[in-house]
Amino acid sequence: MKNTTKITAAVAAIIAGSLAFGSTVNAKTYVLRMGSGHPSKPVAYVRNMEHHFADMVTKRVAAETEHKVRFIHAYAGKIAKVHETLEAVEKGLLDIGGWCVCFESAKMLPMNWDYFTPFTTGDIRKQVAVKRRVMAEHPEVYDMLDKKYKQKMIAMTGFDNYGLGTKFKWDDVSELKGKKIIAAGPNLPWVERYGAIPVTTSLPTAYNALATGVASGFIMFPGVYFGFKFHEPAPHFKIVNLGAQAQTIMTMNNNTRKKLPANVLKIIDEAAASYETVATVDSYESEALGLEKLKKAGAFVTTLPTEQQTKWAAALKDWPNERAHDLHKEFAIDGPAIMEKYMKYMEEAGHKWPYRYQFKQLGS
Repeated sequence: MKNTTKITAAVAAIIAGSLAFGSTVNAKTYVLRMGSGHPSKPVAYVRNMEHHFADMVTKRVAAETEHKVRFIHAYAGKIAKVHETLEAVEKGLLDIGGWCVCFESAKMLPMNWDYFTPFTTGDIRKQVAVKRRVMAEHPEVYDMLDKKYKQKMIAMTGFDNYGLGTKFKWDDVSELKGKKIIAAGPNLPWVERYGAIPVTTSLPTAYNALATGVASGFIMFPGVYFGFKFHEPAPHFKIVNLGAQAQTIMTMNNNTRKKLPANVLKIIDEAAASYETVATVDSYESEALGLEKLKKAGAFVTTLPTEQQTKWAAALKDWPNERAHDLHKEFAIDGPAIMEKYMKYMEEAGHKWPYRYQFKQLGS
């Protein structure tokens, strides 16, 4: 998905004037603007920013240092929409931002590789651990944040296991051909490559798209599917195990970090590490809780048989290799080696791929 939206100078001026960093009167109180394009309550990574992370930082700074930190919360796009948050942190409109790299595929394509291997693990805890392992060996997939976009990644979490909610009952993946299915950015090919018609929209407008027939299905994880009441216009939710995605990161403006005392910054980084664990577990638990709530609300929850998952994955067999080579073409990164390593590490973690994607290595 290309990011074509820019934050206007007028908005920037208003924010800069009303939400200025710190205070010249009381240098020991630091005001931090923190936000996300997604809303807080129904989305695990955002609600844990607002509550767990912010609460921990505020309490620990007050208890362990002579300083204080106060957060100004700006979620649901109050300062920056989902595809504007990277830029907002870069420009200092937000000191800390939570966002999905999926909405910045042009700038952050190297961090989207788990989207390029559908039917990965449905356990977001395992996904974060494996992705962290690969990233530790290949910092080139994310170091552009610091080098180019003036921010540091302080935490990474993600979404629970993607399923497919539809207005219609279906049992065979071939029945999706010709159907209009909502997907977001990097995962559009999941449905497009199997003959479905991809539809792009946003979480706030997806309900209306389903209700009015603009789309007849939505690739989404169960917790958010229930939270936004998508089951009302599309009551059939299929557990298809497209996988959990470690796609949401929390980043902090580099200039903001330089202005903070070392003891405050240490607490922020430690709270971010705690946030990563807590938000990931929350996301993991959201899947089972979401499925339970969907059933209680009257939705029809069923599971796609393994042979059908294999059939779907096989239809996508060439796409992961194509995207791996795009990483090399566009970012000079060895995408095939990284994605092969990711699949291997995922297998070592106990995941069984319904279809084992193959990658043509560079120079072969």
